[in-house]
Amino acid sequence: MRAHALQIIRDEHQALAAMLRSIPLLLTQSRRDGRLPDFGLLRAMLFYIDEFPERLHHTKESQLLFPKVRERCPELGPVLDRLDADHGRGEAAIRELEHLLLAFEVMGESRRQAFEDA
Repeated sequence: MRAHALQIIRDEHQALAAMLRSIPLLLTQSRRDGRLPDFGLLRAMLFYIDEFPERLHHTKESQLLFPKVRERCPELGPVLDRLDADHGRGEAAIRELEHLLLAFEVMGESRRQAFEDA
């Protein structure tokens, strides 16, 4: 695999990591300010996490990168199997987060902690 393709995957990982770090920061700030978070912004962030990694990025890894790695380094098969399984669980995890966010938005503070914990 060419260095450019690997750099794209690294850049995508960094973008996703930045998004994932931003959610708890947003929640901490809203709690510190004594207000509810910007639910529209949280929904947009979760949409990005769902659309981009789950539908575009993971496909690149699972369909393009991992088969080449398996071919060249068969001993990494168990690691790649685990990563593929993680990708599979990601979609269910994001659905759960979206559900918990909706519950927080509709039902208020009583549902805040469940969302923040997730």
